[in-house]
Amino acid sequence: MRADDTGTPEGVLDDNRANPGRPVTSAALVACVVGTMAFSVYARTLLPGVDLGDTGGFQAAVLWPETSARQAYPLYYSLARPFVLAVSPDNPAPGLNLFSALAGGLAAGLLAGFAALLTSNAAAGAIAGLLLAFSHTFWTQSVIAEVYTLHIALIGCCLLALHAYGRQPTRRRLAAFFAVYALSFGNHLSMILLLVPFALFLLTVQPRPRDLLQPGTVGLAIGIACAGALLYAPNFLFVWTNIDAPPRWSDRVATFWFDVTKSDWRGTMMGAVDRSELAERMAMWIWDARLQFGRAGLALAIAGTLRLWFFSRPWALLLVSAYIVNTIFAVTYNVGDPHVFFLPGHAFTAIAIAALLSGRRPIRVRPTGSRAPLSGVPHRAPLVAAAVLIAYAGWRAWDTLPSADRSFDRRADAFVARVAAGISDTNAVLLSDMDWQLENALLYSSRYERRQLAWRRAGEVLPHLPFLVNDNHAIGRDIVLTGDAAARIVTAYGTLFPLAADTVPPRGIADRAAAFPRGTPYVLTLLEPTGNEVLDTEDFDRAVGILAGASAPRRSMARFQVWAGVSGERGAMHRGSNRPFRSAFSILGDPFAVRMESWLPFETFRRAGFGHVLRGREPVLTIERGVSLVWFESDGSPVVSYAAGLYAPKARLRIPASVPQQVASGSSAMLEISWRAN
Repeated sequence: MRADDTGTPEGVLDDNRANPGRPVTSAALVACVVGTMAFSVYARTLLPGVDLGDTGGFQAAVLWPETSARQAYPLYYSLARPFVLAVSPDNPAPGLNLFSALAGGLAAGLLAGFAALLTSNAAAGAIAGLLLAFSHTFWTQSVIAEVYTLHIALIGCCLLALHAYGRQPTRRRLAAFFAVYALSFGNHLSMILLLVPFALFLLTVQPRPRDLLQPGTVGLAIGIACAGALLYAPNFLFVWTNIDAPPRWSDRVATFWFDVTKSDWRGTMMGAVDRSELAERMAMWIWDARLQFGRAGLALAIAGTLRLWFFSRPWALLLVSAYIVNTIFAVTYNVGDPHVFFLPGHAFTAIAIAALLSGRRPIRVRPTGSRAPLSGVPHRAPLVAAAVLIAYAGWRAWDTLPSADRSFDRRADAFVARVAAGISDTNAVLLSDMDWQLENALLYSSRYERRQLAWRRAGEVLPHLPFLVNDNHAIGRDIVLTGDAAARIVTAYGTLFPLAADTVPPRGIADRAAAFPRGTPYVLTLLEPTGNEVLDTEDFDRAVGILAGASAPRRSMARFQVWAGVSGERGAMHRGSNRPFRSAFSILGDPFAVRMESWLPFETFRRAGFGHVLRGREPVLTIERGVSLVWFESDGSPVVSYAAGLYAPKARLRIPASVPQQVASGSSAMLEISWRAN
């Protein structure tokens, strides 16, 4: 079957060709409604401040005057910077989070508009947009500063441009698509994954495919691509003019390419999954798809793809090939957050579900020229199906809300407050050697919230540390060290610097459990810690004994484990599993639920947490890798504590300008405290 110039398969006519303005108006309307709904929900569930990891890095960099080739998202920064300046110039974190919400609403609206045009059905467009907007991963990315909501919005723009070209394959519309596609690379280089699917679509809908290979067309594509690459000019100029730039121009170009593409770590991650892990990775992919749409949604997507293949093979070919290419990349990409690379596939899945409601009625062209429908489907059936699917999208949103809502999440702010407490440039310099996710939050805080904080990474000053210490001591400033920075300095310099405990070493989980009264409701979880975290197994086992009694089920090798009940009594619930799960139970008559929403050990960080504990529908604990504990005070308010993970309290030490009596003669005692606490 060959497609005609409208993108409709040969032998099937589009009912809307007689009145092309009506579907465009309907699509625009549904796009506005869905986009507005999505943005409103995102704004209400928005992360209020700074976060760890890449989010903290984006928040720190968006208004910072310096740039670098490593900041390889020039379109993202170019669009976000004026928005943040208008919304929150003195504290860019909330503004940049809101920009992601705006991009997320735009993406949902564009997808809804495209699906409405593709299916000639406004309800189908609404279903596609709502299913994507309130899918778990997309929602959690829409409430934090990240590039992925804009990435999906740009994919939506490309699909709309292709739809316009499919209806009327002119040189001007082809150039418009080339321009949108080239611009998209300024936000995320993974747009390259869609090159083959987009090319297949163009070749399929073009009445004369050879025209796409003519020198004029190829030259047009190359010229527009080069123009799009100019977005990276500031990054290139940074490398070219840097004082440390290599002398030869070829080496400078190589350095720019190395940094922009992040070759130092992408080269070890792309397609770097061991074959023995592929089966487990495929299981992760299937589970992740269910997390977004449910089993029913995936079944509907398969049926919708088959229907689309019958009604519009070029679009079916594009969606299937794009989904396959993107999934293969995500499954074999050995990175700590593989779930975000499944996002384009989720967008294509939502479109496939919407295709079930395709408004195009297959028409048989008779020799006499009359038209007759091929099937006698009752008129009300599509309306009922649309109502059911919209209700299903609403139920998915209701189910996802407690896990995606981050409006209450101030954990990163609390972490920075602990690390920087009592430190300013008048009394001390802070040196850290923490996980990169934590240090990005500290970087943001030092630039905008705590500008009086003198802070450096320990690795940057380690070669000349004795001079740094002497110069600061000479003006009365101490050197304050995070626990891991102290360990690194003692490893390099031995006992050259006397260390004093600057904070009380954090208590273990057992001591915290022993501190609250018998009869206190609690939920305790243990997720396999990441490789750089150490679980104190003796302390944890003692905590389980205190909370759940001597007969409580003990810690196992399961990756996900949870204990719940009333302190000092037999536990009300215990479950261990190597797969994500949901469990509902009650404590003292209150309904609780545990949701494990991650795939271990492949996922090393999840911005919205690795799982959640709900009391009713209220999120009371965001579960992280390591130990997560929540207990409830007499008034019912939750108290959260972490260990062996990112948010766990850390020891802090000090090289004082004036050595008091309590400073040990050597550093070994303090170093032992640091290692034990970290």
